[in-house]
Formats: sequence, structure tokens, C-alpha cells
Amino acid sequence: MTEPTHEQLEASQHTERRTVGGELRYYLRDVGAHLKKLDQPFNPDGLEAWFTPDGKFHAQGLGPNPALAGVMGAAAGAAIAAG
Repeated sequence: MTEPTHEQLEASQHTERRTVGGELRYYLRDVGAHLKKLDQPFNPDGLEAWFTPDGKFHAQGLGPNPALAGVMGAAAGAAIAAG
């Protein structure tokens, strides 16, 4: 997976810029829509997914399915890179 650049994260329609505890984060908008594209049977309630400015993907609230973070991060990164 190619990580999105800071410029891509800033310009993306898929992210929302927020500062949490002094840390800049780019949260995925509509996480449920990203999960539907992946055809994953997962309830997005309580799920938070974001990128840091260096392009690293993070997710909380995945419960017993932590491998989903890698798949979701790769798909979201590709969508951001595509514009």
C-alpha cells in the first residue's frame, strides 16, 4: 500500500481534518461506506479510522476483527490517492 501524502490528505473529500490531544488527524468520512465497498460484514458503530499527516492508518473499535484495519487502510489510501 502506498501511504497518502499530507497534501493528498488535506485535499481529499474522504477525510475530515481534526486535532485530538494536540495531534493532527485526518478521519475517514462515512466509515460505513468504506466498509460496504470492501464487502465486510461489520457494524461501523463505534469505529474510528484516521490517518496521521505522515500517511499512517489507525483504527479503533474493530473488536475481534483487527485484520480489517489493514484492508480498510489500504482501500481508503487508494481512494484518497485517486482523488
